[in-house]
Amino acid sequence: MKRWKRKLQQVPRKPEDMMRKVFFFLQEYCHREPMFSGVLLYVLLAFVPGLTGNVPLGVMCIIRYILPGLLAAAAAVAFFDAPRSFSGFRNCAKSVLWSSPVAILCVVNVVVGEFSPGSQVVTSVLAGVSEEFLCRLMLFPALSLYFRDKEQGELRAVLFSSLLFGVAHLSNLGGGAGVTKVLFQCCYTTLGGIVIANGYRKSGSICGGIFWLVLLNLTGTLFI
Repeated sequence: MKRWKRKLQQVPRKPEDMMRKVFFFLQEYCHREPMFSGVLLYVLLAFVPGLTGNVPLGVMCIIRYILPGLLAAAAAVAFFDAPRSFSGFRNCAKSVLWSSPVAILCVVNVVVGEFSPGSQVVTSVLAGVSEEFLCRLMLFPALSLYFRDKEQGELRAVLFSSLLFGVAHLSNLGGGAGVTKVLFQCCYTTLGGIVIANGYRKSGSICGGIFWLVLLNLTGTLFI
């Protein structure tokens, strides 16, 4: 009987206490298993919203891009020790400069792709911002935690997060895009991801990554 009384006393009496305990449990688990938790959150936030089917443009932008991006930013800071100053406006120019080789991929897009006005411009911009929050702001710190005790741990995190970023674009096969175009997209987004992730690693700001990824999307909407 005494044992059950002790257990009842340990149960949180207020909803705030329960939420606090859940938060600390998730935080501890993400620190203990950063690889699994980071990749799982990336997959859930990147792909599950896409299962909503045909919805109005405004609803689609909120469900597929805005909400996942905000949740990724919150998870990055709360669970994976991403700095709260990730916007890094002071280092914005430095971030843009470090990621500037992506301009080459933008030129390639202009040569082999097509520019499409209208709703694709809106989704390209929002997708670029959301992808940066998901991959660079959330996934990269999670993998950095996982590789922190290994040699060249941050570089491994750069490569692995960029590879996942590129492979994720295989999902465009479900939208009816040709195999050759999707494989090409996977390759250049992986390369672009390496450059952008390294720029974030060097500068601590995702501003440059957002700028170049949005530009990359805008110059290659044929493949989006």
